[in-house]
Amino acid sequence: PGENGNLILRPDQVRGAIYRTEGEENLTTVSFQIPGTRDQAIVTKAGKIIRPILADLETHPSISIARLTGSPFTRELQLSASTQTLYRSLPIAMIAATILLIITMRSFKYAIITVIPIVLVVAWLYGVMNLAGFSLNFVTAMIGAISIGVGIDYSIHMTERFREELKRNPTKTSAIKRASRGTGVALLASAASSIVGFIIMGFAPMPMFASYGQLTALMIFFALVSSLIV
Repeated sequence: PGENGNLILRPDQVRGAIYRTEGEENLTTVSFQIPGTRDQAIVTKAGKIIRPILADLETHPSISIARLTGSPFTRELQLSASTQTLYRSLPIAMIAATILLIITMRSFKYAIITVIPIVLVVAWLYGVMNLAGFSLNFVTAMIGAISIGVGIDYSIHMTERFREELKRNPTKTSAIKRASRGTGVALLASAASSIVGFIIMGFAPMPMFASYGQLTALMIFFALVSSLIV
């Protein structure tokens, strides 16, 4: 700092911030630091504060364009693009799973019943994420797609066991009870062991891995509950 609060730069510092081209265009870089950029919510908040300032700079006649650079903001753009793609792929995956189930089960009714738990898992999971304040990252963006693959396994097991028991039992109620006592108990044991493993992962020091463990454990629990009650 110089007199009267003016910032004085050495020649080498100026050369590192101002780049001249052969034409009349110049490029100037302004570097600043943002603490806590590992948290995507902080990066998003910083971007919302800085972008209006850049828009004001572009109104100056000597500035043609002003943009944010740096790994935190490029990561934010990549995450936004990936998230939009994943959100668009969720309904496509649901439709594809429904069509495949209709073909393999040869029953529209049972295919729809099998898909309903998956819809519930995705809705419950994103609802809890919103209430718990999970920040947006690659893990939270992908967890919905992962829940489709995990949830449909539990649902298929219960549906197929119910159809088998329905042939052996006179009423649907008794068939559901026998399916729950058989396949339901096996799914409960499988889900419990998986949940314990991912809960342990939820204590990882890296926030991204911790959130993955917590959300996956919650997702498996939701998949188990939805497959048993639907």
